Amino acid sequence: MNNSYYFPHDYDAMQDEKIKRMLRKHGMIGYGVFWAIIEMLYINANALRTDYEGIAFDVRVDTRAVKRVIGEIDLFIVTDGEFKSQSVDRRLNERKEKSIKARESANYRWNNANALRTDYEGNAIKEK
Repeated sequence: MNNSYYFPHDYDAMQDEKIKRMLRKHGMIGYGVFWAIIEMLYINANALRTDYEGIAFDVRVDTRAVKRVIGEIDLFIVTDGEFKSQSVDRRLNERKEKSIKARESANYRWNNANALRTDYEGNAIKEK
């Protein structure tokens, strides 16, 4: 089963000044490395070790390219051997808030329903 999740990707990301600066310095290789790292951050709760060599191996580029994308352009926040992204952090928090609100709404609906479903009854009607 595929357990991958969607994450929002700004369709005008290439218009961001930091991305433009990265593109001027590193071209589309840098852009690809950037988005690969963003995917990794989503998978890892927005925190990765600064294992530049390991990341470079994962995305099949030179270690220097990874160091430059992470460290030179201010696209990431690097602290104590780890780094993260402010935009990933903001989006993960938005997703968490939506999930909490959806859970609260569902609980409210079920707690205030006239007829609660039983443990053995499914939602769908099965045909014979």
